[in-house]
Amino acid sequence: MAPYPSPGSIGPGQSASQFGSAPAEFPAYPTAGLPVYPVNGPAPGVTVTANVGSRLGARVLDVVFWFAGYWVLALPLSLWIDLRGPEESGLPQALLIVWLLVSFTLYFPFSVCKFGMTLGKRICGVRIARCETGGRVGFWRAFMRELFWLVSIVIPVLCILNPLWCCWDKPFQQCLHDKVAGTRAVER
Repeated sequence: MAPYPSPGSIGPGQSASQFGSAPAEFPAYPTAGLPVYPVNGPAPGVTVTANVGSRLGARVLDVVFWFAGYWVLALPLSLWIDLRGPEESGLPQALLIVWLLVSFTLYFPFSVCKFGMTLGKRICGVRIARCETGGRVGFWRAFMRELFWLVSIVIPVLCILNPLWCCWDKPFQQCLHDKVAGTRAVER
């Protein structure tokens, strides 16, 4: 006699109808099901790439907001430079350039680092995330991203290639400034 009963055998004192019988297509034990996710959105922890239209709208709004913030201080400083005359305008003009760089750094990289988005991106429902993890972007990564974008504006071919790159890039639809920094634009 075998040490263990065969899977289909009935033990002593048991009848076939004692446990009931189920058709063969239904398993005796429930199988582990897949988790159920809400119909309205992606699974938790999954980031969805933002569409090109919302990204472009966010960038246009960001440039408008940045220039508006820049001119709040630059306009009075420019008027002061004009009143002083051209021979005494060295330091104030340097202040304008410094303010341009400071306002750029405060608006773009700092906002992306601190909040994951700028005001324009918030309005358009876009967030900047790290490619590897989908998490927050650090300051230097955000700074490199925006610096490449700023430099690409003045280089003739790059100013066209940078924003269009996301149209054919796979799988994250990254622009070149995203590739340089290892970031991607995702839905908020």
